[in-house]
Amino acid sequence: MKIEIKIFILLSAIALIAFVVGKYNSFTPLGLAGLMILAAGVAHFFAQMITQPLQELTERANWLSQHQDLDSPRWSHSQDFATIAQHRPDEIGELVSAFQQMEIELERSIDRFKQTTSAKERMERELQIGREIQMNMLTIGSSAFPKHKDLEIYATLKPAYEVGGDFYDFYFWREHLSYLFEENRFCFCVGDVSGKGVPAALFMAVIKTLIKSQAFIDLSPANILTHVNEVISADNPVCMFVTLFFGVLNLSDGELIYTNAGHNPPYIRRQDGSLEPLDQGHGPALGILEGLVYQECKTTLGTGDILITYTDGVTEAMDSERHLFSDERLIKLLKSGQYNSAREAINLTTEAVRMFQGEAEQADDLTMLALQFLGQPTSRGKPSDLSISDEALSSLREQWK
Repeated sequence: MKIEIKIFILLSAIALIAFVVGKYNSFTPLGLAGLMILAAGVAHFFAQMITQPLQELTERANWLSQHQDLDSPRWSHSQDFATIAQHRPDEIGELVSAFQQMEIELERSIDRFKQTTSAKERMERELQIGREIQMNMLTIGSSAFPKHKDLEIYATLKPAYEVGGDFYDFYFWREHLSYLFEENRFCFCVGDVSGKGVPAALFMAVIKTLIKSQAFIDLSPANILTHVNEVISADNPVCMFVTLFFGVLNLSDGELIYTNAGHNPPYIRRQDGSLEPLDQGHGPALGILEGLVYQECKTTLGTGDILITYTDGVTEAMDSERHLFSDERLIKLLKSGQYNSAREAINLTTEAVRMFQGEAEQADDLTMLALQFLGQPTSRGKPSDLSISDEALSSLREQWK
């Protein structure tokens, strides 16, 4: 029965009682009281029929709001909602049915949310492991070669996401991998893979491995990049590429041989305070086109000179209004900034970028590598090009005793 009909019946009953009372005003007080009690009973009966299911719905809604875990013990009531919906073919019954359906959909949504949250947490754990692996692949820190007093090196890498495509590497080249005679040539590189996230990180790992393996058999930066480009261009279905600066520094005389494959130009801060860009381009980014032959250039680092390399995450850092940090701001900073070591150069730049960004989200991976030549140049071609490892000599002395 529709609610409108029930209300009509209730009002009709009250009107009938009022009519009877008005027509037959000879009712005794007791009879009049009886009629009033009858009217109140009828009104209460119909009110209960209307309000009781609504009260139960209210209690159920309050219970749901306080029990976010629907796996907890069920809310119970003397009258089952299904019974109400079945025996109330009116608006109340329809409301109860809609409420039941809403609860079912809520449970399904919570189940889907739990599944999504679990998958997200698992992915975040895997990405965190990937980040740790990537960071361990990179030689973080400035004390990787503590026995070399002729060189200071410092680097930093801050991915925009959990993992990124920027990378750097540095190592000494050993002639025929000999532990006794150590070649005074220091190899280093800074690269920036296209894209971000996991694909860029995987591509970065491949590039880094190819470069290092080739650098052990060839000291020409041009030859190394030519070989790596040929390998990755031959099988690159996703068309990824990497910009790269690769250099080889001879610690005997400060000679630097380098190749730039579409990368941001590094800068040399000379001891007299001048800033010299290494802005020669020797070919496009690696992975774009097969058959390219890269070139190389030479320069010389004097004692105390600092070479600063970086990725475009520095110059293209953005503030909240999407203004770029820019090459001009970097040049001005490196020219006028106060720094006397590789570490100070990087700390000065990264702090300037951080202050420039403010509250803006980091838009790209940010990587910097700086080295300072502290050696005293000697004439090339002399035996000083090869230095005997102190560690190896100590071992030999122990064997001769």
